[in-house]
Amino acid sequence: MTDKPRDKLTMAPIREGLIDEVEDGPLQLAILDLSLPCRRFIVEHKVADVGKVSVTAEFLLRFVRAMGSCTEEAVQSFFGYSRREMAYVLHEVEDANYVLRVDGRISLTSTGLSLFRPGVEEPLIYEVERKTARVGFDMISLAPAEKKFLSYFERSLPEMPLADAMQVSSATERVPSSFRRFYREFAQKIDPTSTVRRALYSIDNVVAEERFSTLVRVRLVSTGLKPTLADIDLSEWKSDYELSDREAVGRAVAEMVERMSVARREDDGEAYQLLVQLAPEYFKEWTRRDGLSVGRFYRHAFTSHGDVRADRRTVPIIGSLFTMENARRLFEVANYGLRKTRHGAAAVYWVIPQVPLWGSTSIMAEAVEQFRERVIRTNEDLAVRQNVESIALIATRSERWVREAFTREHGADAKVFPGGFEMLLVPGAFVAATIHAPIGPPSGLPVPLGFASFDPRVLARAGKLLEDNAVSFKLGDTLIRNLIAPLSPQEEEATES
Repeated sequence: MTDKPRDKLTMAPIREGLIDEVEDGPLQLAILDLSLPCRRFIVEHKVADVGKVSVTAEFLLRFVRAMGSCTEEAVQSFFGYSRREMAYVLHEVEDANYVLRVDGRISLTSTGLSLFRPGVEEPLIYEVERKTARVGFDMISLAPAEKKFLSYFERSLPEMPLADAMQVSSATERVPSSFRRFYREFAQKIDPTSTVRRALYSIDNVVAEERFSTLVRVRLVSTGLKPTLADIDLSEWKSDYELSDREAVGRAVAEMVERMSVARREDDGEAYQLLVQLAPEYFKEWTRRDGLSVGRFYRHAFTSHGDVRADRRTVPIIGSLFTMENARRLFEVANYGLRKTRHGAAAVYWVIPQVPLWGSTSIMAEAVEQFRERVIRTNEDLAVRQNVESIALIATRSERWVREAFTREHGADAKVFPGGFEMLLVPGAFVAATIHAPIGPPSGLPVPLGFASFDPRVLARAGKLLEDNAVSFKLGDTLIRNLIAPLSPQEEEATES
């Protein structure tokens, strides 16, 4: 009898991080548009146009400079000039007051000596011209800033902090040095005919004019292993070499990003449970007895690359809804849902989460308006005459940019939803819900995690959720009735089961 070798029992490796290292990669966490305070100045200055004397005159001047003083015969002999050629060359430099002729000897005048700049062997001519320039500088790094038209929404976006209030009051005194430093950048705009031989000669006066703002696009990019720690990417605003001149702006952006950090809330578990209640069929794979397994679902959301399809009605969302990738997915979900709906919507409803700087990007305002316009067109296709609004549902006083982006806002007097809960709903068409909370460490940047869906069952639950809390948000009868889209018999049966 032979002993049959037994199979060895091995323990599955324990994953220490949120995902395996081989799965790691960049995570587009958020996009911000921050307002950079700027000011325009009038700079009165002089420009020296650098020219050259003729070749024959140049060599004569260089010879006389080297000799200090010499006879006319010595010049004529050294260069081999005829009497006629010598007379021609001397006439050019003498008429320009570059040389002095006394008793047959030649020496340079003070004007002639001034043609030779330190370290430059060839004589140069400077023609000085007065100029006036209207230029903009940002008030943080005092680097060039261009004034562009900003919408009301963009003008309401959060402004970067000034490290020192004296930066503004002393700007006029500091502009001359910055104007000199960046003169080449300004020169082509001030005078398109400017050449490289045209140099700034002097700055005579600086007058401060109106203040304005420009926007700085900020991308926050973290990783799958460390989602709450993000790098700041300003490449959409300026190139690397331009950023090197604007380090103070980079520090101000970092200070703003630090304000976005949050700690885990007591109601985060309740918030994740709302996701499960809205889409239990979708979340059943990641749901335990005590609720959603956030870590497991996070890994699925990070590693999943499934696109929206007619047979894939619900897709995971990780990161802000306003990153490019998530905005694309959200619009694809909206397109499927709006094509299928038979329900004329009265509003785009958006539950605003209580997290710092939420929606502080022009992408948010554009998304709200585009969703509203799509709903209006869908209503027209359905022959539904219905005014469509965009409604922000808020628990506390909203930020200025939120008020500008929505046509109306409805505030609750007390807490309605968990602080990190966000939900976008167009009744009968599509819904998106995410939870803004740190994932992994107990504090750090919030990592929005959730889903987007055009599943009628999920839409019915989302509408019911808002309907149950409509009184708290002071919604009118029309808006309340509009929250629930009637289901087909097949959809009702699927919901009940």
